[in-house]
This record gives sequence, structure tokens and C-alpha cells, in this order.
Amino acid sequence: MRILIILFIAIFPFFSGKPAKDTKVILQDISGEKQIASQLVGEKGKATFQYLNGGSYSLAIEFPQQEGKWIEEKPKHSTLTKASYNEKNGTYYYQGHEGFFSVKLKKFRKVDSNSFRTVFKEGHGENENQIVIAEFIAKKKGAQFSLLIKKLTAKQFKKATDKIGNDISMISIQGVK
Repeated sequence: MRILIILFIAIFPFFSGKPAKDTKVILQDISGEKQIASQLVGEKGKATFQYLNGGSYSLAIEFPQQEGKWIEEKPKHSTLTKASYNEKNGTYYYQGHEGFFSVKLKKFRKVDSNSFRTVFKEGHGENENQIVIAEFIAKKKGAQFSLLIKKLTAKQFKKATDKIGNDISMISIQGVK
């Protein structure tokens, strides 16, 4: 019985959140002026970009508006953190007027790990709801990466970001293009 409880506790964090379908993921050149590719995540909240040429890229996301328990915030779950990144498991956390989200970045191939950095830049103008979450350099042709986007409750968001203690929104320059 004790082993079952330990196993449940170890596996439970991987099942937190629900896929955030209909989230738009946009890959741009580093300046943000030229869109390279875009994709809507499917029912499982996954997106993959493959066969990228060498160069500098930024990754922007347009999160869908959430409703119900996905947007409700109780005073005890309130936090000032807008964005945070957990380096251990490659997960980016975002809180906005749309709701609470996690973006798991994975399967990076042919991407310069030294150049990869998470950022928090809110869009302005016609791209008002775009949030740039990462910038990186693809070393050579054939680079690729995947991501998994989930919607979270305020409680799940606060628990995850409090553990990390890494507030990207306070150290990134917001809205700069």
C-alpha cells in the first residue's frame, strides 16, 4: 500500500492541467517581424516544428480565453508572477487575462543550448495577445522542437511557480520589439 501511495505522488504532477486546445503557436525570426510558421495545437495540446533552417528564432503564443474554474482565482491562490520557467523539467508557466497555462518545451534537436533563453514579452498593436516565451538559435538545417500546452487552475499555477521562485516577468523587458 505504501508503494502505491509513493507511486501516485510521484506520477500525479504529470497529470496536472488539461490540454489547451486551439492555442496558436507562432515561430518568428528573432526580430519578430517575419513569421516563419504557425500552428494551432490539437486536442492533446501538442505542436511540433521540424526541418528548421539555421538561424535565430523567437517563439510566440496566443493563448485562448479560458472560462470557469480555469480563470477563477481565490485570494489564497493570488500571485504577482506573470511568467516563470522551471529549468529542471523545461516548463514555462504563464498567467494572463486569458487564464493560467503551462508550456512544456521538449525534444530540441540541433538547437544551440547556450543560446536558448526564456523571455516574457507581451505584444502590442495588432499582436496584442501574443506572448513571446523563448528565443533560440538553430545551429544548422533540420532543427526541431516540440511543445505541450496545458491550461491550469490558479491553485496549480501558484503551487508550480512558488516552488520555482523564478519570475521571468520581472527580469524580462516587456513589450520591446
